[in-house]
Amino acid sequence: VLSKRMLVLTNMDVPGVIGKLGSVLGANNINIAGFHLGRIKEGDKAVAVVNIDSQPDSKTIDALHKIEGILNVSTVLL
Repeated sequence: VLSKRMLVLTNMDVPGVIGKLGSVLGANNINIAGFHLGRIKEGDKAVAVVNIDSQPDSKTIDALHKIEGILNVSTVLL
């Protein structure tokens, strides 16, 4: 589902990555409005589309990039 503000991430399909993502967003007062995750093969790469209520600043994006298992982070503003 599209929304005005989204994050599109490529991540490894391993335990803990999504939890850390949520923790970073929460610590920066960014509410998750929707979350969609898909993968082809267990334990391989996955793609997440995260609908968010506010635009993340560069500090938040940097923190997301530092999470082990997150390969790429893109912001989308429609």
